[in-house]
Amino acid sequence: MIRPITLAFIAMAALTWAVTAGAEPDVTVTVDATPGEVSVGDTVQLQVRVRARGGRIQGLELSDLKKYPELEIVSHQTVRPMQFSFGFGSGVQMESSLSDIYVLRPTVAGTYAFAPAVAKVDGKTYRSAPLTLVVRPGMGDMQGGSDLDAGNDATVDSELSGARYDGRAFMRTVVKPSEVYIGQQINVTVYLYTRLRLAPQSVMPGKPSMDGFWVHDDPITSLQSQMVTVRGTPFRAYVLQRSAAFPQRSGELTIGPPKVTFDVGIGGFFDAPERVERVGVPVTVNVKPLPQPGPPDAVVGKYTIEAWLDRTAAHTGDAVTLRIDAKGVGNVQDLRIGLPPIAGVRTLQPAIRDQQQFQNGKLSGTRSWEWILIAEAPGKHTVPPIDLHFFDPETQEYGSVSTPTLTFTSNGAAVAPSSAIEPANTRPKPRIATFGPIRMYSALTRDETPVRERGWFFWLLAFPPALFILIILGTSIARRREQRSATAGAIQRQLIRSAADALRANDPRSFYDRIVASITHALDSHLGEPVGGLPHAALRARLVDAGFDDDLAQRLINELEGADFARFAASGVSKDEMERCLQRTTAIIERVQRSRRNV
Repeated sequence: MIRPITLAFIAMAALTWAVTAGAEPDVTVTVDATPGEVSVGDTVQLQVRVRARGGRIQGLELSDLKKYPELEIVSHQTVRPMQFSFGFGSGVQMESSLSDIYVLRPTVAGTYAFAPAVAKVDGKTYRSAPLTLVVRPGMGDMQGGSDLDAGNDATVDSELSGARYDGRAFMRTVVKPSEVYIGQQINVTVYLYTRLRLAPQSVMPGKPSMDGFWVHDDPITSLQSQMVTVRGTPFRAYVLQRSAAFPQRSGELTIGPPKVTFDVGIGGFFDAPERVERVGVPVTVNVKPLPQPGPPDAVVGKYTIEAWLDRTAAHTGDAVTLRIDAKGVGNVQDLRIGLPPIAGVRTLQPAIRDQQQFQNGKLSGTRSWEWILIAEAPGKHTVPPIDLHFFDPETQEYGSVSTPTLTFTSNGAAVAPSSAIEPANTRPKPRIATFGPIRMYSALTRDETPVRERGWFFWLLAFPPALFILIILGTSIARRREQRSATAGAIQRQLIRSAADALRANDPRSFYDRIVASITHALDSHLGEPVGGLPHAALRARLVDAGFDDDLAQRLINELEGADFARFAASGVSKDEMERCLQRTTAIIERVQRSRRNV
């Protein structure tokens, strides 16, 4: 039986709980910046916090953070601790808090005023005090000047060449110089200007078409940006492509518009990214023919040439190696030289090797030729000088370099020239008619040679076994082809499954490795030759030659370029983008396999 004092205690506790439950919650909303004054490039911690006693927190937002893209969000953390307190006479009280902690890096000096943060507790709205963050100019502030060669400040207020201006984001193609001689290098740089908070790992650039140019790409392994001012508005400029292009014909050549797609996060932790696509504008280059008069075989650039023999004495019939190196600034793949005939020496076709490098905006390199010289007669043999003519676009003058005269001696008996295959004597020999003895009578006689001794009897017996063997071989070859096809299909499915596993494990690098391997395996199986080492331009030409339509070939190249770019980008690839990439890759591979079956 319950004692009266126990019943009184229970009634008092229930009354206290009812009073407490109906009481107004105690809510505090704060916004703090530590420190409150920083320099450009430094980091500042911004904490938005709501604390409630006796209520349930439903949301917290600092909306002004979205309107300042100049404050780069380095990291974002949400903290939601919860605790309860018990007290006699005051019932059970619940204390909870919610904090958003941002680490910001200002990129532009100025004063940033934040409106009060808004929290919602038990359906009611509570606000903090406003906040002002002061950012001073720093040594790292890049406004005004930029290594990106992006026209900024007042120089682009009236004209923005190679771009279509957009207040949120736009692309720009910078070509320098815009008027050149045929074969002269131009530097093509594609930029993305944006005020949006993009995810670098989601950037998927599309290269512009460059018909009529020989192109050497300087690979961009990671996105780097600088702040520039365009028409009074600060933008963050990213370099998406850097290439050295050499026009192959005179006249007006057009560099096509570049494309890019990327994801934009608008600042909130739970906000879905926005997919943005931008297309640039075409740029025209005026290409002039080389001035005349001039050597007909002149190349554009500035070169030196060296030549040497690996030895100066050899036995007759032995080989001597002649090597010539041409070095300089320009496209060394345009260099052509020939070795004139040398009396008493047989010359084999040369081996050619190229080495190229792109530094300080200039493409330079070395082209090497190696000839095998075989002396077929004893004595002294002379390699005459070899001339290389070039046109230097900087001085606009022709120049030439020559190799020195080289000699080597051979001793020993002369080597007989290699025998040639003589044509067979096809003139018919005269035939002499012969006659047998004169027969005085004739008679019909039956041929007594049995069938088994006939010449064709053996082949008649061998025909059925040979036919059976051919049928067996044909069936075996067809079965092996089916097995190879099934094996290729199994490998393809395994690569797609491994890419899906990497997607579920949120491993972007492994995922894009599997995507590249899957596309490469599909092309290897279709073309019957490895394509992994081909540059993308050569691969596209190979696909078109193999009968791929332009749309499929371009989709394959775009997917490979995007995957290569994403593999070397910063960590944190969007999982949604990886899912879209997997869907696109699966569809492309199915098209490649259907085209193979239709062949």
